[in-house]
Amino acid sequence: MAVTMTEPVEDRDHGDDEERAWIARCLAGDRAAFRPLVTRYARMVHGVIARLAPEADVDDLAQQTFLAAFEHLDQYREASRFSTWLCQIAVNKVRDEHRAARRRPELRGDDDYDMRYEEGPEDQALGREHGLRLAAALAQLGAGDRELLVLKYVMEEGFETVAEILGTSVGAAKVRALRARERLRRILSGGGAYGRRD
Repeated sequence: MAVTMTEPVEDRDHGDDEERAWIARCLAGDRAAFRPLVTRYARMVHGVIARLAPEADVDDLAQQTFLAAFEHLDQYREASRFSTWLCQIAVNKVRDEHRAARRRPELRGDDDYDMRYEEGPEDQALGREHGLRLAAALAQLGAGDRELLVLKYVMEEGFETVAEILGTSVGAAKVRALRARERLRRILSGGGAYGRRD
């Protein structure tokens, strides 16, 4: 299944009191209280991972993200939204996957092709074509550029949140976004990325 670049982003104004209560119950030993958090943020986590690492096993990385969040819930600080903290974990899991993939030998066979984008009549729709073209262009960018653009323009996070997730300053995030958009523009216009930056 291909992920389009226009899927709605999870509502950010969920009841914070309810969320705090679930977190408090988890920290007190009620493991079942984590389930509503998974339900609330599963779509967001899957979306972030699918856009940052479309070649990865999204379900596996999402599961790793939620497991890490559960195991390290005591490290969550309410200075940031829980969704921001969770998104940061997902980005880190994608980074871990990219590092691991670089260490694995690449095996190619005659049947090595991507079935997710198999041609069909529905593929002729302009919106789908645009989404695929954008996804392909994003895949040509380095991981850092891709992370920033997905968080800012697909997940619609503010620069403060993007900077927090990526561990940089707001000013640096804005400059990186400007440069990443320019690289994406060159790719989409057929000029190439002029080298990937990971």
